Amino acid sequence: MDVTQVTHLYHPSFGGIENYVARLNAALDADGHTARTVTTDQSLSPGDDPSDWPGVTYCKTTVSVVRNPFSVELYRHLRGDDSDVYHLHSPWFFPSLEAVLALPDDVPITMTIHGVHVPHTSLLSRVLDTGYGPIAQFILDRIDRIFVLGPAERRRLTDRFDVTDGQVVVVPNGIDPDAYDVPDERVRDFRDRYGLDPDRQTILFVSRLIPAKQPEILLDAVRDYLDENVQVLVIGKGDDEFVGSLVGRADHRIRFLSNLRFEELKAAYHAADCFVALGTSEGLSTVLLEAMNARLPVITTPAGANADVVDGPEHGRVVDMHPEPRDVAEAIREILADEDERVAMGERNRELVRREYSWDTVYERIRETYEELLDE
Repeated sequence: MDVTQVTHLYHPSFGGIENYVARLNAALDADGHTARTVTTDQSLSPGDDPSDWPGVTYCKTTVSVVRNPFSVELYRHLRGDDSDVYHLHSPWFFPSLEAVLALPDDVPITMTIHGVHVPHTSLLSRVLDTGYGPIAQFILDRIDRIFVLGPAERRRLTDRFDVTDGQVVVVPNGIDPDAYDVPDERVRDFRDRYGLDPDRQTILFVSRLIPAKQPEILLDAVRDYLDENVQVLVIGKGDDEFVGSLVGRADHRIRFLSNLRFEELKAAYHAADCFVALGTSEGLSTVLLEAMNARLPVITTPAGANADVVDGPEHGRVVDMHPEPRDVAEAIREILADEDERVAMGERNRELVRREYSWDTVYERIRETYEELLDE
């Protein structure tokens, strides 16, 4: 089976969609199929060599609107492609529109929607989202199977767009749980290296540092409402101005780290006592799954499918989409106050991820959908 994924960005660009596409490519290759990716050169930074990423076609960006690239070269490339199945990623990006225009009507097309809700961070984003609605509907009309990442995302999709029950399939995101385990010695080394006090409870935040992830709410919650006997680890990168504003509002209990090696990132999860994710634009956050796999209780917003995973207080807390710092602080306080329940919650979270959110399980469901379409 030859499968081509079409996405607006791919590695070496870093993000949730790029990582999802890479995991699916790797699973297809390991299963004996041919996996290719068609994307835009907006994925590349100066000095990046496209030959480092075999199986990927980086097409020249003709124009980009709010970091949404349109590529005439991508359209022409797909016109000449002859894969068995195509897998697109979200209707909000121009390459998805180009794909449905370029590909013949009889070829199977699937799509994963990485977040049905598009946050309105400015008047321009609101106008663009509203105006783009009919184009998104046009794209969805051409998709044979739409993968959404949870029941809540399915409801949002069917409320907003005219799609049939047969089109929409709930297939969550997933991780390789075993890949995130580390020995206790490395956790101790991590604490020593970065000055974490093992006798103080640690709150972990892992994300790109951008406004849509709302890290400032956690910082304010800790500074204004939590006792001294906690420490916070914020792991991620962002533009200098925004990160500088975060550092300016943080107190001495908060450490910022970036550019960690994978082994260090894994150790960070296991060195923490609870995990906070406050994003407003999500599909199903893999950092949430990684934290739960590391036996961490989690505090999150209802963005995307996150609340489908944290579907009760036995797994953590779901706060408002734009929570008040005092509410985040109260959720953290509740989890950290009861040590026995915190440990039990972590064990339940690990078991849940390994049972329902393993990437192997996710891949099987995607592959089976491809095969069903090819048999029709």
